[in-house]
Amino acid sequence: MPIPPGSGPMHDPRSALLQHNSGRWAGCFIRLNPEGRELERFPTQLDVRDTDGVVESRLTYLNSGQERTMAFRELPFTMQVSPTGDWSLGPSAITPWSWVGELCVVRNGERRRAIVRHGVKGLDGLVYVVETLDASAPALNEPLCSRIETSGTFTLWHPEPGVELLLDTRARQSGDATACGIRWRHPGGDVLQVVRRYDEGGQLLPLETTWP
Repeated sequence: MPIPPGSGPMHDPRSALLQHNSGRWAGCFIRLNPEGRELERFPTQLDVRDTDGVVESRLTYLNSGQERTMAFRELPFTMQVSPTGDWSLGPSAITPWSWVGELCVVRNGERRRAIVRHGVKGLDGLVYVVETLDASAPALNEPLCSRIETSGTFTLWHPEPGVELLLDTRARQSGDATACGIRWRHPGGDVLQVVRRYDEGGQLLPLETTWP
């Protein structure tokens, strides 16, 4: 049986995170409504570095100058990181009520991220993020309008060619397993993906490679 990413004895999530995600990222944050249509966008700069054993993250909103910072020595225990630096972040357990999941895939100085807000009656909203390392953020069509399709109990949004966002837009009930994910068919040929999963009891499941 194959070993899921993140569970092998040789995998160091902290090192993988820093190896693939350190540096200065030029970004474009795009806020979408529950129908997948763009509401607003704004440019950002994100600095991620290891300073004397402390991982520091500083996000600057370039339109306002507002900053948000985070620092930690050890990864948050709710953060899941693959050997190739893809990651997700969110609560360790959820209920059918509101929760937020963050997802990121990264390769060769490019990242795609999604910050998903799940509400009581489905999806409250989503921020889609495009980032490049040490360069200007790439231009995207404006305004963004996601193509939407269903896949079993999940909904797939396509905010740009080659990118799929796996979303649970149901008004969930107790006992409903759920997940959110991002998959990117990278121009270099790789398929990058990360999925954050919760079981029927709302407990976080280990990181694995399958796409629901």
